[in-house]
Amino acid sequence: MSRMATITDRESAQIEAANASGRTSAVFIHGLRLLPSSWDNWGRAARPDHRGARALGGYGGDRPGPVPRGANVLSDEGARQLYETYHVAAPGIALNQMANANLNPFTEAKADTKNPCRGPLLTIDGEKDHTVPWAIASASHKRQKRNPGVTEIVKIPNRGHSLTIDSGWREVAQTSLDSVKRFA
Repeated sequence: MSRMATITDRESAQIEAANASGRTSAVFIHGLRLLPSSWDNWGRAARPDHRGARALGGYGGDRPGPVPRGANVLSDEGARQLYETYHVAAPGIALNQMANANLNPFTEAKADTKNPCRGPLLTIDGEKDHTVPWAIASASHKRQKRNPGVTEIVKIPNRGHSLTIDSGWREVAQTSLDSVKRFA
């Protein structure tokens, strides 16, 4: 029997505000072991434009993340900084469920890739992501292509697994925003 997660009062208020706005909603999914605060920079940078869609505004007040660099993308110190800021412990059961999703048709992690109610889906992967490499992101994208809805995938050059929270997050946010604007 699976347990439903509960949401906080803050999250509930955000959902109510989004539903009341009448605007098209976008869902951003953070990693298994990241805190929801990993999206805070994105929220502070987004602002309504004249058509009611979102635009990336000034970036004042955002926390500068470590700068991506060469083959390992982040320095050890940069990786440690992100870990200390955004990491949360999580049980390994979710990883086991995902790994078995292709073998067990009754797993809780099974996705209905043909659900016609699913909105547009954009998968973003870092070219140098060794945690979820292109082969895995691409295989997931191919499964989602069975859906009649828009299904896209983008590879961000010279970026690793921390692409939504390191100092290059703005490029990823802009890529996401451009996709959202096309379907809003």
